[in-house]
Amino acid sequence: MSKARGCFISFVVIFFILLFVILFFSFPLITSSLRAGGSGNSLADEKDSDSNSVSALNSNNYLFLGIDEREDVKEFKGRTDTIMIYHISGMGYRDVLISIPRDTKVELEGYGTNKINAAYVYGGAGMLKDEINELTGIRINRTMLVNFAGFKKVVDALGGVEITVDEPMHDPLSGADFEPGTYLMNGEDALAFARCRKTTMGDFDRVDRQKYLISQIIKQKLNLSIVTKAPQLIAIFNEETKSDFTTVDFIKLGTILIFSDKNIERVTIPGRSQTIEGVSYVTVDKQEVKEFLEPYLK
Repeated sequence: MSKARGCFISFVVIFFILLFVILFFSFPLITSSLRAGGSGNSLADEKDSDSNSVSALNSNNYLFLGIDEREDVKEFKGRTDTIMIYHISGMGYRDVLISIPRDTKVELEGYGTNKINAAYVYGGAGMLKDEINELTGIRINRTMLVNFAGFKKVVDALGGVEITVDEPMHDPLSGADFEPGTYLMNGEDALAFARCRKTTMGDFDRVDRQKYLISQIIKQKLNLSIVTKAPQLIAIFNEETKSDFTTVDFIKLGTILIFSDKNIERVTIPGRSQTIEGVSYVTVDKQEVKEFLEPYLK
C-alpha cells in the first residue's frame, strides 16, 4: 500500500471524535455495546508504563494515531503515519490540535535513529508516548488508533463536509481533481483531498489540510442533529478504532466538543526537511518545539 494513503487517517480521527458526542446522549446504548465486547480493540492490554497512572477525570491530552494498513485489514499494526494530539485547555483558553510530522527524526532506545512513526512498531503505545513527551513535554493520557477503512463511510454518514480549496489540486495518485472553490465533499472527495501531495509544500501542506478538515467537521457537524445517526456511527466506531479510552473519556470529550465554541487552534511542531544518508527526515530542535508549544498548552 502506498504511504500516501496513510495520510488521510487523521481525518478518520475527528470523525470518531464526533461519536463521543453520541456517547453523551446515548450512554445506555454504548455501555451495553461495550459490555457485549464491542470490537474487542483495546490498547489497555498493551504494555504502557503510565497508561493507568492518570485519572480520566484529570486527563487533557488525547493522542490520535492513524495506522498504515490496507482497507481490508484491522490488525492495528504498522507505522503510525498520522500523529495528532487534542489538547483540552483550561477555562478561557482555546483547545489545540497539535500535529507531529510522521518523518520527525528521533532516537529510539534500542533501535537508533528512526522516524517517529516507527515508535509504535517497535515499542507500542508506551514507546510512542515516551517519544512525544521527550519531544514536546506533553504527557499523553489516552490514545486511540484508527485505520482508514471507515473514512468514507463516516463522511457520507454525516452528510459530507463543506471544504474550500484555495489552489488547483490535480493528483492522479490521490484522485484529487479540484479547481479553487468551495465544495460539499462526500467521502470519496474528502479522501482525495486528504491524500493529495501535489502542492508546493508537499507533506507540510497535507498536514495543514488535515487540520483544516478536522476543524471544519467540528464546526459543521458537532451538533445535536448527529444524535439520530448514533447507531450507524457507533457501528463504525466499534469496528475501526483501538483505544484505551474509558466511557468517562468518551462522555467528557463529547460534552466538551458539543458545547465548546468549536474555535480550535491548529498547529504543527516546527521542523525542517532534511535528507540524511539517503533518508528523508523532518529534523527538530526539542527546546524550540517546547518553546513553540508553551503558549498553546494552557
